[in-house]
Amino acid sequence: MWDRRRTDVSGTMLLVVLGFMMCCDVTAGGAETGGFIWEERSNIVVNQTQEGYSLTIRMPNVVSDRPDALICAGVKLNPKESYLIRFHPHGGKVTAHLMMIHGCHRPGSTASSWSCFTSDGVDEHSLCGHPDPRVLFAWAPGEPDKALPEGVGFRIAGSTGIDYLVIQFHYALEFPPGVADNSGVTLDITYTRPSQLANYYILGNWGSIPPKSKAYTLDSACVYSNNFTIYPIGYRTHSHNLGMVTAGYRIRDGKWTEIGRMSPQLPQNFYPVSHPGIDIRQGDILASRCTMNSMSRDDVTKLGSTNHDEMCNFFIMYSTYNYEQRQTEYCFKDADAYTWSSQFDPSVIPADVSSLDGIPGAEEVIQKFNDPDREHSTHG
Repeated sequence: MWDRRRTDVSGTMLLVVLGFMMCCDVTAGGAETGGFIWEERSNIVVNQTQEGYSLTIRMPNVVSDRPDALICAGVKLNPKESYLIRFHPHGGKVTAHLMMIHGCHRPGSTASSWSCFTSDGVDEHSLCGHPDPRVLFAWAPGEPDKALPEGVGFRIAGSTGIDYLVIQFHYALEFPPGVADNSGVTLDITYTRPSQLANYYILGNWGSIPPKSKAYTLDSACVYSNNFTIYPIGYRTHSHNLGMVTAGYRIRDGKWTEIGRMSPQLPQNFYPVSHPGIDIRQGDILASRCTMNSMSRDDVTKLGSTNHDEMCNFFIMYSTYNYEQRQTEYCFKDADAYTWSSQFDPSVIPADVSSLDGIPGAEEVIQKFNDPDREHSTHG
């Protein structure tokens, strides 16, 4: 899916889009579902109905022993084809920097939890036991439950190759002595086939950000080449301490239509798209821009996985009537080499792409960037 350079980038991104949960058949009391027995485990709870089941996965009281620890745990799924329709995150005693849920054919480890700082699938520190894990959900502190629209779901198990779910937590700080974490998530899963499948298209960058810039921009753009239409149903931005505004667009016949625009300093939720009903067709261009304020930095900031590094991600959650199982798609550009001005007439670029105007909570963002101590935060 990626050339070598993009593979390196996806690895970086998926590191910060954290790990996975564990490997074996798990349970709530050895419960049985259609012949499948959930092995009993204290950090897994399964509640079953005729229509499906809810699955709660928690970290088994893990300890972050260093800054920017990535820790995973996972669970084997009932092999019957099913569909994820709702995510309900649970906080623990400490606040994670980020949680990711991935679908894997097999886990990166068979331990109850493990350090998972790679995504190449080649050693015991991998997210999955193979490359290209499938992104299913991303959560940052402050984000509420997420229910997909009626008739939309993420297809899992069956013939999809997603036989395990892996949750990955990024802990920005080392835990104080005696503190452990049992954060997790409850997933609502149905056996009823929805009319549309959900998936993600993620735009972003690799590269670096120079110091002492009030509005340094990182651009990305790719042609959407699939022969089926997708319908954005939500968007999410992700940056660390320097991100001011991130925006995403569909470009069709030279016309720019905003998918979403938000400050990553505000809760990094999935937000409704700016134009409900927007679609993306073969030949459209998808574009994103992150505007960074690096005035607090004296040195170059690289894009990477730690909290002191930066990230520039624009997630598009979409639905589609196409039932072909597909990997998460990425559009990443080199921030040190690519700019929109090299591809587009600057006069057609939306004037408010880097603006906080119209964003609820903009005053809070401005105050953060005026606070000399803001770099001590661990914002997602």
